[in-house]
Amino acid sequence: MTRSSRLSSLLRRAPTRYRPVSRIAAGGMAEVWRAEAIFEEGGTHEVAIKRVLPQMGQPLFRAMFEDEARLGMLLRHPNIVRVYDARDVGGTFIMVMELVDGDTLKGLLEKALERGAPMPLGVALHIARELARALDYVHRAEHEDGRHLGIVHRDVSPHNLLLGRDGAVKLTDFGLADANVHEHAQSEDLVGGKLGYLAPEIVLQKGSDHRIDLFAAAVTLWEMLAGRRLFQGADDAETVRAVARCEVPSLRKINGRVPREVDDLVGRMLRPSPDERLPTARSFFEALDVLVTRLDREVGAQDVALLIGLHLARKQREKPKEASIEELGVAELLADELAQFAAGGGAKPLDPREFDYGVTSGVRRHPRPWDD
Repeated sequence: MTRSSRLSSLLRRAPTRYRPVSRIAAGGMAEVWRAEAIFEEGGTHEVAIKRVLPQMGQPLFRAMFEDEARLGMLLRHPNIVRVYDARDVGGTFIMVMELVDGDTLKGLLEKALERGAPMPLGVALHIARELARALDYVHRAEHEDGRHLGIVHRDVSPHNLLLGRDGAVKLTDFGLADANVHEHAQSEDLVGGKLGYLAPEIVLQKGSDHRIDLFAAAVTLWEMLAGRRLFQGADDAETVRAVARCEVPSLRKINGRVPREVDDLVGRMLRPSPDERLPTARSFFEALDVLVTRLDREVGAQDVALLIGLHLARKQREKPKEASIEELGVAELLADELAQFAAGGGAKPLDPREFDYGVTSGVRRHPRPWDD
């Protein structure tokens, strides 16, 4: 039994309370905490808890949270972060997720950028291949009756790709995703994704589909091998103009160690017209797989684990982690909220019936913690 399946089993069998340990990350809409799930029958398990910030209680963000929870509970794949539970606790929205002990690809690339060193070719190809594997699963997901779920992540970037100490590569954050199972329509004014990873058809308002995820994945691979950002202007407006122009320098002119076949594949995936790119995540995955074999650059989880281990050790030496007074205060507040979560006091689960979407293509519905 895997660690994650053991956790699902424990969550279904026993009431759970959670103890916040430390804040992992904080953004404009939410923060993520490392926490312990503590089971009445004994035992603990580390989890991540995503907490929507109190000031983000507007209907739009509540809808995004609920949609993210729905997809997270539907999707089950080794390259996607699992969601175990989601609740409204007195107006604060909390999601319990799989903990990936490591860092984001963004964190790793930022340090590489400081050193002016691109990522090793084999590791970059492996990470891109795992990302393509995740996107293939997401894009092809279907209902049991054969209807396509129509999932598009819309926010693929190094920010949302987690690398674990165990070498895991996992896509996370479906908060901006489009899907046929969503209860709430996306706002027409909401432009999803980080600006530097948008496809040109988005900023040019030419219509878009699942291929925007593939474009963003290719931008991510380009940046891993170039050791710098691809589309980045002095301000947001200039970044958007750079995306619209879609001028992509040859990787070989930046990093002479990049083989021509890799440069050609990345260049094709970054062409301005989506019709000129490979059409599916499956075809992108297969092309990467062929390159890895042909170039004899087969690497795996152990290589990612080594790289992320060195990165985290260096990061710890440079900036030892100390909890701030503000963080300790939030931890106390979160502990109170989680106490309500466990006891049911004011804790309103998202209606379990909303998660009864039967799916195939390898997509299976999550066991839900509140099921008997």
